[in-house]
Amino acid sequence: MNSETNFCLRVDVDTFEGLKKGIPKVPEISKKHEVPLSVYLSLGKYETGRNLFRKIRKKERIVSKIPPWKRNSFKSLLRGTILPAKNIGDKERKFLQGIDKDSDTEIHPHGYNHVRWSSNFPNLSKDKTRDVISKLINEYTSIFKKKPIANAAPNFTVNKHYFQTLINNKFKFSSDFKYSEPFILQLEEKKSQLTQFPVTEPTIEEHIIEGKSTDNIVSEYKNRFYNHVENETKYVCFYVHAVYEPLRLEKTMNKVLTYVNKCDFKATTHSKFHQKCSELPIVGIETLLY
Repeated sequence: MNSETNFCLRVDVDTFEGLKKGIPKVPEISKKHEVPLSVYLSLGKYETGRNLFRKIRKKERIVSKIPPWKRNSFKSLLRGTILPAKNIGDKERKFLQGIDKDSDTEIHPHGYNHVRWSSNFPNLSKDKTRDVISKLINEYTSIFKKKPIANAAPNFTVNKHYFQTLINNKFKFSSDFKYSEPFILQLEEKKSQLTQFPVTEPTIEEHIIEGKSTDNIVSEYKNRFYNHVENETKYVCFYVHAVYEPLRLEKTMNKVLTYVNKCDFKATTHSKFHQKCSELPIVGIETLLY
């Protein structure tokens, strides 16, 4: 098999426990399958418990069939409520700096304060949006001693000011959508464009929510991946959450990743794919947001 499909493994870090426990575990899994990592790290305070508390307070229905305590650690569920919100400290900074030096791993921002971004970001003004991105840039730069070149919006939540703000701050690409292929996002200002590397595959978690067994989930990915080869797809992006799949579904994640090599995918990172990709289709922002 001689596939030209580029495969990216995106790992989202949106809880402090995902950072402390999931990120050390993910490289073990990825190196086993020779798959480099595109890590998207939430910045600002980790206060996961506020999100669950908000749902309970507002009597919102929790749609997922996966109980929150099975998806998150007990500590994560208390962050920002009973336990204090947590910032990335000196110990975590040194750890992240070491991970970032690994040639098979790159770390990009995943928004600023994941919980508040998910609930408040769509309604922010232009100035407030600029302030949030400025905080994101400042913290990322203070940790990694370089400016960020990409972002992934928490929960794929954006607003009408977000993309132009990234462009103004010289971000090279972003990963803000679920979509079938990478593309150039065309803003309403015709000269403003931003490369998008979307997620193309559903998460293992999404399959579980649909009630599928482990065997069915692995079979589903096997079929999807071989279809990509048959259709000569140029880009595939599979993503997981550091606090969940690597820690609680390691066997399933390992089984899925075996098909990266079986399909002869060209495993790469978002940055490396950006360096070599060309002639991407242009998609107008009105198609995706309005």
